[in-house]
Amino acid sequence: MKKYILIALTTFLCNLSFGQANIVSSLVHQTYQRNFIIHTPTGFTNLTPVPIVLMLHGGGGNMNSAQGFTNLNSVSNTNGFLAVYPEGYGVVPSGGFSWADGRGTSADIAGIDDVGFIDKLLDYLIANYSINTNKIYICGFSNGGFMTQRLACQLNQRFAAMASLGSIMDTTLFANCNPLRAIPMMFVMGTDDPLVPYTGGVMNSNPNPIVSMETLVNFWKMNNNCLTTSPPINLPDIDPTENSTVTVFNYTNCFCNSNISFYRINGGGHTWPGVEIPSYEIIAGQTNEDIQASVELWNFFNSHNLCNTLLSVKEETNQTEIKIYPNPAKTELNLNISQNDLFEVTISNLLGQILINTKNQNRIDITNLTNGVYIATIKQGQYQQTQKLIKE
Repeated sequence: MKKYILIALTTFLCNLSFGQANIVSSLVHQTYQRNFIIHTPTGFTNLTPVPIVLMLHGGGGNMNSAQGFTNLNSVSNTNGFLAVYPEGYGVVPSGGFSWADGRGTSADIAGIDDVGFIDKLLDYLIANYSINTNKIYICGFSNGGFMTQRLACQLNQRFAAMASLGSIMDTTLFANCNPLRAIPMMFVMGTDDPLVPYTGGVMNSNPNPIVSMETLVNFWKMNNNCLTTSPPINLPDIDPTENSTVTVFNYTNCFCNSNISFYRINGGGHTWPGVEIPSYEIIAGQTNEDIQASVELWNFFNSHNLCNTLLSVKEETNQTEIKIYPNPAKTELNLNISQNDLFEVTISNLLGQILINTKNQNRIDITNLTNGVYIATIKQGQYQQTQKLIKE
C-alpha cells in the first residue's frame, strides 16, 4: 500500500505547475560549487518540452544582476521558455564574477574551465527539466559575450543559435577559432562603446587586442557560407532623446539556415538596448530605447532549430571556391582562379584596416606584412570570398 501511495505522490509532484519562479541551484565542477538561477515562465509544468535561453552576465555581474539588466524574464513569461542565468567564478576587484573567456580574466587566472561548466550545466538542465533539445540558445553581454564567442568556437554543436552583445572577439581566439559547424549568430554592438572599442584594438581592462566588429561579422558570414547580403535596415528612431539609432544588417541564404543578424547601435554605448540604468550610463554611454534587445534576441532565437550537420560548409555549396595558397605564407600568395572574370583582392588586418589592394593579380607580394593573422577578401563579379590568412 505504501508503495502505491509513494508512486501517486511522485506523480502528483511531477505534474505540479511551477508557474513563475526563480529556482536557485548549483552543481560541482572542478571541485567548485557553481551557482545558477532557472527562471520558469507562467504555466510551466515540466511536462511539455520547452526552449531554453542561457544568459551569461558581464564581468563584475552575477546571476541576480543579469535578470534586471536584461529584463529577459518578462520575455520568458510571455513566450514560455526557460531563462537560465549561470554565474561566473573568477572574482573581480569591483565585486561580482568573471568568465574564463581566454583573454586573461580573473577566471582565466584562477584556472576556471567555463567551457566545461556550460557543457555540464546543459547536461544537468536536460536531465532535470523538460527541454526541447532542438531549441537551446545562449547569449552573453560584455565578458559574457566574449565567453559566448569562445563557446561558439569550441562548443557550438550544443546550441541552435547564439548571440553576443557589447562584445567582439580577441585576436588569439580569432586566429584559432575553427568551428565544427555553421551556427546562427546575432550581434548587438554600440559604435560609441567606451569599454569595448567597436573598431577593435586594445581594451582598457585587457592588454590582449580584439578584432573589429565588422571583422567578426565577416568571419561568421564566411564560416556559415552566407550567400545573400540584404540591404541595411534603418529602424525608426522612436526615442530621439537618447542620441542613438539602430541599423540592422541581415545575412541569409546560409548553410543549414545559419543566418546572421547584426544590430549596429549608432551612437550606442556599452549597454543593453531597451533597459535604461541612468547611473550605469555615466561610465557605459547611451542606452538605445528604439528596440528591446531581449525581445529581438528571442525573435531571432525562436526562428532557428538545431542543425546537426557537421559536414564542411564548402562541401555543401556549388559555388566555385577560389584557392589561396600557401597558407601560412612567407613572402608570396598565389590565387587559383579558374574563370577569366576580373577580380579584386584586399588583405586587411584584424582591425579591418586594408593593407593590400590589388586587381587581377594571381601573385601577391606580402613580404612587407609583419607575421600574424590577416583577412583576405576576393571579389569576382557577384561572388565574394573571405578567409583567414597567416603570415609567418
